[in-house]
Amino acid sequence: MAAAATAASVAATPDAAAAGSVSFVAFVAWVLAGRAWDRPAAHLPVLRVGYPLLIAACASATAAALSAMLELDGMPTRDWLLVLGAAGAVSMLARGTGTARDRARPARIAFIGTADAARRLADVIERADVSSYRLLGRVDVGGDSSGEVPVVADLAHLRDAILRERIDLLVVGSGVGRLTVFEALARCLDVPFRYTELSAFYEDVFGNVPTAEINAAWFAHLAAAEAHHTSPVAKRTLDVGLALAVGVVTLPLLACAVVLIRLGGGPALFVQQRVGESGRPFRLYKLRTMRVGSGDEPLWAQVGDPRVTRIGRVLRRTHVDELPQIWNVLRGDMSFVGPRPEQVGFVVQLEAALPFYQRRHLIRPGITGWAQVRCGYAGSEAGSAWKLCNDLYYVKHRSLGLDVLVLIETVGALLVGSAAAAERIPLTPWTATAPAPAPEATVAAIPVAGGPTAGAGAIALTVSSDDGHARGLAP
Repeated sequence: MAAAATAASVAATPDAAAAGSVSFVAFVAWVLAGRAWDRPAAHLPVLRVGYPLLIAACASATAAALSAMLELDGMPTRDWLLVLGAAGAVSMLARGTGTARDRARPARIAFIGTADAARRLADVIERADVSSYRLLGRVDVGGDSSGEVPVVADLAHLRDAILRERIDLLVVGSGVGRLTVFEALARCLDVPFRYTELSAFYEDVFGNVPTAEINAAWFAHLAAAEAHHTSPVAKRTLDVGLALAVGVVTLPLLACAVVLIRLGGGPALFVQQRVGESGRPFRLYKLRTMRVGSGDEPLWAQVGDPRVTRIGRVLRRTHVDELPQIWNVLRGDMSFVGPRPEQVGFVVQLEAALPFYQRRHLIRPGITGWAQVRCGYAGSEAGSAWKLCNDLYYVKHRSLGLDVLVLIETVGALLVGSAAAAERIPLTPWTATAPAPAPEATVAAIPVAGGPTAGAGAIALTVSSDDGHARGLAP
């Protein structure tokens, strides 16, 4: 409505009504189409802020194109920029108002499950500063009233608890018998409440899959009848078209980088075996950023790695070193968006340490990806466990629309700095209750056990407060 009013006010008098109508139709269409991706965009550090402006920009461009097709001469380009500014300002104001409303009246949730899983859920809601949900307590299923999260009821008195505590949402963990829970829920259908699984709650609110709270049954979602994944032909068409376009545009930059690397001595290209789709190894190409011979041993890459050359630091910071992987995309070894391919030695190590790690190889690896823009470098087994939580989210929700969001986020992260972006997201599916040791800002517990009550087997990830990347393991 703000866009339509602005368009009508700045258009020439004969075309004012038409310009306002065209603007209104374009914005309504884009807002309705964009709602499907509002939640995933909220999990991405850059798009979390810029998504309303992106929708406004697309709608303004569409309205300008329609006006040109309809030969409405009363709206020059500078006036459409005013429309964009008005719509963008109102969109940001509306988002801020919605956030304030969520803080004033968060959804009241109760968790049905074990005490350990309830504690982890309470920790991540607090650490992630989620304003739209408030955990009231736990519904006991096994006669155990212990734990840090208070028990509000047992299953036999669930209906009374929903009314007394004004519970809006029941979240069910994986460590409880489903039939018993469903029988209790069936006795409460005459009162208003909603129900969701814990893994689905994490996916919707935090943008990752909690690996310690899922089992093999979770992967049935990938073959469910309602699952709508990207067509392989459409995905491949996007990859090839984008690879050709980016390759042509960046060819001069790549040539300059090759010359600079060669002036420092040694080959310009670095070739390494990585694990791809279905576990098949392939040769990955990158510009060499380390001293000759430094990349032969399988060591974790770190921010500020001493093996990196002076020109290599610039190439890594700008991600120009990844440009040769366009050839991997054209060959079909990689996609533009997907899980980041790992070294063969690390894959063997991680598959032994992390349940479900091999499932990230169900799809083709990517130059960028959901985990890449949210987590940065892995840097350790713990960092890889956190990235696995995000890779599984992409494996389940992958689509062309999500790929476009990731690509836009990647460009945005290059402009604002990927490390700065990584600091603004929840770093783990569950965070440790103990305070972080100085000088690190966050100590994150990443569950590595795959069973339904797998809280005991967690490893702690220490994250530096100045760059947001994994530094190592803490006790």
